[in-house]
Amino acid sequence: MGRLHGVRRLEDGRIRVRLSTREQDALRMLPGQILPILLGDHELGAPGSPIRERLFPSAYANDPLADMEFREMVGDGIVNTRADAFRTFARTLDQGAARRFVWTIDLTPEEASAWLSAVNDARLTLAMIVGIKSEDDWERGPDPRDPRRVMLYYLGWLEDEFVTALMGGLKEPL
Repeated sequence: MGRLHGVRRLEDGRIRVRLSTREQDALRMLPGQILPILLGDHELGAPGSPIRERLFPSAYANDPLADMEFREMVGDGIVNTRADAFRTFARTLDQGAARRFVWTIDLTPEEASAWLSAVNDARLTLAMIVGIKSEDDWERGPDPRDPRRVMLYYLGWLEDEFVTALMGGLKEPL
């Protein structure tokens, strides 16, 4: 018997996501909020902002010239790849089936990877917005009075679910 809630790998390699319809609704809000930040179309995602620096850290922290060359070489590729992942996340949130307050969708491994990317970007962005900067900040746990913090910890759980499901398809080392 399958799990009633969460994310798991199916025998055929697809990834089954089973969440409450309330969770699906909460996740549906993320693309409209996070994608403009990711694309730099919102002041929180402007070049040089702390969120932008967290989402796109320096490739060469100790060598500004090498970092500049790297960013010129990759151009907007990294941003576009992550934005495409968010678009896949948004599209698949409108698919699947809901029954008795439970929403289920079977994702391809590529779609599941897009979900992992989108959830991670949303979690990183939200952590910066609520001021989590260290492990100590994280260890305090969610404040049930702050919906942003509750969502942040929920996204951490969902990210872990996806990592575990996707790793289930990896071969054991020889």
